Amino acid sequence: MGIHDEDLERVKAETDLAGIVSQYVALKKVGQRFSGLCPFHNEKTPSFSVNADEGFFYCFGCQKSGDAITFVREIEHLDFVGAVEWLANRLGIALRYTDSTDGANRKERQEISELLEKTADFYHQTLRTGKQAGKVRSYLRSRGFDSETVEQFRIGYAPDQWDALASHLGVAIEKLEAAGLGRPGQRGGAIDFFRDRVMFPVCDANGAVVGFGGRMLPDGQQPKYKNTPQTRLYDKSKVLYGLHWAKKQIVQADEIIVCEGYTDVIGCFRAGLDRAVATCGTALTDDHVKTMVRFAKRIVIAFDADGAGKAAADRFYDWEHQHNAEVFVAAIPEGADPGQLAEEDPAALTEAINSAEPFLSYRINRVLDRADLERVEGRARAAADTGAIIAEHPNEVVRDQYLVETAQKVRVDIEQMRRLIVKPSPQQQRSSAVQQDTAQPAKQVEPKPPPLVEVNLLRALIHQPDAITSLVLPAMFTDPIAAEAHRLVISDGWRDQINDFSQPVATLVGRLVVEEVDADPVELVSRALDAVIDRWHTEVRYDVNDIEQLRVHQPMVQWLAQRQEEMHSEQTRTAAVEAIVDWLRTQDSDKDSTS
Repeated sequence: MGIHDEDLERVKAETDLAGIVSQYVALKKVGQRFSGLCPFHNEKTPSFSVNADEGFFYCFGCQKSGDAITFVREIEHLDFVGAVEWLANRLGIALRYTDSTDGANRKERQEISELLEKTADFYHQTLRTGKQAGKVRSYLRSRGFDSETVEQFRIGYAPDQWDALASHLGVAIEKLEAAGLGRPGQRGGAIDFFRDRVMFPVCDANGAVVGFGGRMLPDGQQPKYKNTPQTRLYDKSKVLYGLHWAKKQIVQADEIIVCEGYTDVIGCFRAGLDRAVATCGTALTDDHVKTMVRFAKRIVIAFDADGAGKAAADRFYDWEHQHNAEVFVAAIPEGADPGQLAEEDPAALTEAINSAEPFLSYRINRVLDRADLERVEGRARAAADTGAIIAEHPNEVVRDQYLVETAQKVRVDIEQMRRLIVKPSPQQQRSSAVQQDTAQPAKQVEPKPPPLVEVNLLRALIHQPDAITSLVLPAMFTDPIAAEAHRLVISDGWRDQINDFSQPVATLVGRLVVEEVDADPVELVSRALDAVIDRWHTEVRYDVNDIEQLRVHQPMVQWLAQRQEEMHSEQTRTAAVEAIVDWLRTQDSDKDSTS
């Protein structure tokens, strides 16, 4: 699927990058650029720069760079098409798609989205002002849900009628089914999917309603929770309730709290833990984890402490290494859940989250808490069980640290404890090695930065191409990154091709786009030519074997010396630079003809 080039170019041309960035960063005008604290990493000194004229940003701290589309993709965690649509919606631009089927699908999704938004408003207004919702308002107040909470989380009520929503919306049954809001009744009319339930709108990461969770009232009909069936917009294996509210706080804290229910998330927010999300009536999936690590690496599991919650946490262990996450588990008291704890003892909930254990520690302590460590047999069984758990961890150093700690707790000799650890199969060892390499990559030597003279030349070429493009030749670049950057910036439409080049090149060019040229561009060319001439002299010295050959090169040596002297005088600089560039072109053509 693609977007028409004309529409894409219009979005790029009409987007005010500084205005977009200002929604997330306080920008200050510095010269011809804007500067502020980077939204992508924590810093105290501003290193984030925006070139509004060019429509590019660059962070001198974390090296993130790009245009408005890149910024929206990074800050809102969208794909390319989603970022363009996000910008187009702000600009009021109707996008056309290269595939008519895609356009039709987008239109259908938009219609469903609008229907879901109207539904959320209907449920919310029914709760706030509906006569039959009085019992629901009383119930919510008894659970500590004040009017501010109801407004913040857009909580609603589905009336205890067969077709209250269908009658309100007045759309075809097929559309209600497509949105997961209703179905045909036996008499041909529409029947609402949710009836007599407290309603929690479920949104995607951008805040658009994609489905609902309906909770039964104390005297209502089972099941306790009823969720929207799978639709074109709603897939419970991928959606995380509350993510659109929490994502900013999650990124800032680099931590995400994962609960099991809607009221758990709301309870966390009310307790000041506004970085919580929840699965929507399903166990954690690989897609959930993939989504979470886009926002934070530290994941705190805050499931209720019953057996199902602990089993779900156990399954999470496999994903910890697959996605390079740091998984912690909060010790929620037995028989409680985060929502209940937030209502009864919010300080205890905060303490449970703040003192969450690393996942491996949690699993070991579960075994030790159940073990009878006063008896020899109990200690032996605990040693064997914890040893098996420790053996699963892919990092040898971590395994050894936990082995020593656990051996002391179960009062078993360390060497005996080592023998209890079951050695993984060769296949498991290979898998662990790959995981360990992924989790802790070996230190690599940082590439040497390009020479300053070449960087300055690139900067001038980017900002004042009309003045020097004809004077800049590939032979002026010895560094491979600088040479590749040169090939990029002299190509047509190069700003749209930055991401097609290597990361070092994209980073270098992204930085130079937001920097200013602080010297005459022709003078910067002359400095690069100085380096070229120095290299030529070196080659001549190494190639010449006798005095006769030296005499052959002497006229050129003298000519270059005169031109170099002229290059460094403002009155004669331009003519001298042009002369040396012509000579350099001749040198390149001679090499091509002999190769």
